[in-house]
Amino acid sequence: MEAKSTNPIDDQLDRLEQEMRRLKVEYDIYFNGGVVRPPYDTKGRVETAIKRIYDVRGMSFSQRFRYNGLVARYNVMRELWRRQSQEREESGRPPTVEAHSALHALSAKVRCRDPKQEPEKVSELYDHLIAAKRECGERVGNLSLEMFTKFLTSRADKLKHDLASETVDFVVGIENGSVKFTARAVDKKRTVEEK
Repeated sequence: MEAKSTNPIDDQLDRLEQEMRRLKVEYDIYFNGGVVRPPYDTKGRVETAIKRIYDVRGMSFSQRFRYNGLVARYNVMRELWRRQSQEREESGRPPTVEAHSALHALSAKVRCRDPKQEPEKVSELYDHLIAAKRECGERVGNLSLEMFTKFLTSRADKLKHDLASETVDFVVGIENGSVKFTARAVDKKRTVEEK
């Protein structure tokens, strides 16, 4: 049997169509509250493919017709997503329960008296920080657990000294698509109430 030879332009158009289907599904999941963040990565891949195919020379009439149809469909979907996003922002609709729980799954709160004496808590916080940075696409750099422990210790000592507190809450979370890391002294009255 002879292998079917395919045109590379047809392959690129097939991949573009497949990525557009995937993007539509991901946006449907986003607007239904399944995920917190819009699918910017997939959208970027689709737009890059559209630009790349536009520059291809030697497209037949049927390939150009198919390409123009895909681009027109993408533009219609993009406008729909823009309107839905704008409506969502203007209505002030709170995120769904699923989106809220997904956001909380990416946040962590750890209470420390002395980070040097509580390595398991520091390690847990470090793991959450690295996971949150990767989720947001932020660079981790050369942040080691040892450097992180030194940072937490100095931050805890300063807060405890400045605010006359025995314990510090460290919180890692994601806000507006970027990692937010905060440290706050725990009020002695609150500590007693929470025990």
